[in-house]
Amino acid sequence: MNPALGLCGILLAACVTSTDTGSSTLVVTGAWDYAATQSTPTTANITGTLIVSTQSNGVFQGTASGSEIEGSTTTPVSGPIAGQTVNDTTVDFDIFFNSDPNGRRHVAAVVRDTMRGSWVETGGASTFAGSFTAIRRSGP
Repeated sequence: MNPALGLCGILLAACVTSTDTGSSTLVVTGAWDYAATQSTPTTANITGTLIVSTQSNGVFQGTASGSEIEGSTTTPVSGPIAGQTVNDTTVDFDIFFNSDPNGRRHVAAVVRDTMRGSWVETGGASTFAGSFTAIRRSGP
């Protein structure tokens, strides 16, 4: 296992607790252009759009849609987003692509209208992980 990914997983798990209500000062509502790269166990890319439609205090919800490219196969992906702002510069959210109950946990730093971070999905015998960027296209 890549040591950087192991550290990423530990940091993801330590970022927030289930009782954390998030931050009310970081606003993430709007449309975001999303690009994710999967680096383990195989390579893949997802491009699409995140729509954060509601945010109350630091808790937000929305939808994601796009395309996943793995090798020569392109698969449409979509699903709900649920997350929270951790502080004034960090978000922690899950995307449940194509009704996957495990979800892909995303943790990112937000600088102006750009999120950059990593994601991880565990379930079954494999752990999937990678990085992502989202750039706000519209919103407050």
